[in-house]
Amino acid sequence: MARKRVNVTFHDADPARIPEELVAAALLLAEIEARGLVEVAGDKLRIRRQGGFVGVDIWLVLTLFYAAGATQGFRTFWKALGPRSERVAGLARRKQLPSPASVSRALNAVEPDLLRDAASWLLTEAPGIDELLRHPSVLSYDAKGDGWHVFDVDPTVRTLRHRALPAGDDLPEPERRSAETGAPGHSGRKRGDVQFRRVDVQHSGSGVFVHAHLHTGNGDGAADLELAAKSIGALVDRLSHPRARTLTRMDGEHGYVPYYAALRALGLPFVTRLNRQKFYEDADILARLRAATWFEVPDSGSGPRRVAADIGIVTLHPDKKTRRPDGGRYEPLAVRVVASAFRTDGPAGRGRMIDGWQVELFAADVPADRWPAPEVVTVYFGRSAQENRFAQEDREVGLDRIVSYHLPGQELATLSGLFLMNYRIARGFELERPSAVRPAPMLRRPKAVQMPASWPRDPLLTKLLVSLDWPALLASRPGWTWDADRAELRCPDGRPLALTTVRPEASSEGRTAVIFRRPAGGCEDCGTRASCLCSSRPRAAKHLELSIPSGIADLLRDRLVRGKTRPAEPLDIGSIEAEAGLHAVLAPRFLPAAARKRFRDVFAEATLRVDVELPAPERPRPRLVAAGDAARQQRRLTWKERVARNALPEAATVSLDVSGSRELRLLLKDPGSREVAVGGGG
Repeated sequence: MARKRVNVTFHDADPARIPEELVAAALLLAEIEARGLVEVAGDKLRIRRQGGFVGVDIWLVLTLFYAAGATQGFRTFWKALGPRSERVAGLARRKQLPSPASVSRALNAVEPDLLRDAASWLLTEAPGIDELLRHPSVLSYDAKGDGWHVFDVDPTVRTLRHRALPAGDDLPEPERRSAETGAPGHSGRKRGDVQFRRVDVQHSGSGVFVHAHLHTGNGDGAADLELAAKSIGALVDRLSHPRARTLTRMDGEHGYVPYYAALRALGLPFVTRLNRQKFYEDADILARLRAATWFEVPDSGSGPRRVAADIGIVTLHPDKKTRRPDGGRYEPLAVRVVASAFRTDGPAGRGRMIDGWQVELFAADVPADRWPAPEVVTVYFGRSAQENRFAQEDREVGLDRIVSYHLPGQELATLSGLFLMNYRIARGFELERPSAVRPAPMLRRPKAVQMPASWPRDPLLTKLLVSLDWPALLASRPGWTWDADRAELRCPDGRPLALTTVRPEASSEGRTAVIFRRPAGGCEDCGTRASCLCSSRPRAAKHLELSIPSGIADLLRDRLVRGKTRPAEPLDIGSIEAEAGLHAVLAPRFLPAAARKRFRDVFAEATLRVDVELPAPERPRPRLVAAGDAARQQRRLTWKERVARNALPEAATVSLDVSGSRELRLLLKDPGSREVAVGGGG
């Protein structure tokens, strides 16, 4: 029997070899430095503290942390990075990277004002997204064929649950780390004791985040939106794109006058749910719904088949208690209102159920000739894609992790993770740039829909009619029925009659007569007409008079004027007469997830060794003699001096030994004076 032989050659661990799980993150650091971003970050990211690491060092290690994957905590991550901290830091021309304890101390010193001055640079300028945002594939195109930038404002809530915190004479005073991280607030389905909100702005077409900030509890309403909207305005101005063709999409949380006023003041069109529940019972709105021309809503073929119509230009009055931050009143705003509807048997998830249809109202501050009503509904529900993008973010970088219990520090960590998302998208776009050709225009083909006759009925009238004792009212009228499912009175032939009249005076004590009628010409083809209706006129219609409690009759009369509903306070509604453009509205074609994957694939199966060669150390200065007046007086260091403390000396040499693809070789090609040795399988 043959004997097997195994030869083993043993070597000591190579301290210069970077572990596989850190290779892509470390090479990303080298690529960031080659683009000059580390130097700019040293000036932009400022943390006010006497000693220790500065903002750029914290940003670099956080970027490494998120780039290494979303399945580990910071301390686990440091176990792999710590022994190679100086070598990996050298890729960014820094002496070393901060440990978890150093990161924690630095994040506790972050100030929101200093951080937010740098946030725009970190999310939009540093990743280099401008060329991407100028590409035609990331734009939405209106009915006149013009391109729009569409942005989603969608705050998310991160909740924290409190464990039991025993107290006793032999225990120190209890102190929760989350005391300044969050505050109680409405958390929806996410249960927790305290929470903070992340207010995001994401460019729909490209998937890049252009703004993010954190706020305890439920946030600060219109102030949060104004801060987010200013980032949108600054970005489109930088792109030389007109603000009038910039659409901001928001959920019903922002469906109030203060939010509309904030966006109007910045010249930013918007579309959002309209939070006016009384409108669903308003006589003028109901009349507009009946008279409207309804069209099918283009959709993806999944979900309910919606129809949409323009209601008109409605003047919205703010609540009397609604005030500006300075105590002043908000002026009424005239806003275009669009309605959507679809049949459903279940309860209304949004809007209101009216006669078997779920009706939703939207405020659409966009021109009707460029965004017809069906396309307004389509573009609004396009924001649901952001939920998928939040899920992708969780899988790729895990931004739901708490890095710092100091909320501004957590905000810096969040911005670092979003920078990485944006950076991967921008680099993936550069690696495989699509041709700058606009999507081919298509002819818009609106399809009108016939809604049920006399739809929708007044929901208040229906509610009052349902409350009547119909078995008693119809006891002496065989064959007549009350259809509880449709809330309709039906004759023996099964034909519905509508309430048309309430007598002005009571017919007896506590009772008043009401009249139900078939529409004109509604009985001429009835087979039982001769036994039901005594009239020689062919188009005569059956009517039925019933005596009901006067209290209900008075309420019904309040809503009826010659068969039409009467509002308590008439709304100011203007008509829309614009003619829609000929083009079909087109959504963006760019695939941000594919771009991020394209960039990550460059680092597949790469290996990395890093050597840092430092110049001979300078002769130490006497410790008992100051170097100058600044040292003698212990003056504060300038921002640049703080950054320089951890910078590698100019004479230091960083050598990379890389095995990888040809694309990786090109990605790491350094146009500057830094020495980079690229070897191995590249």
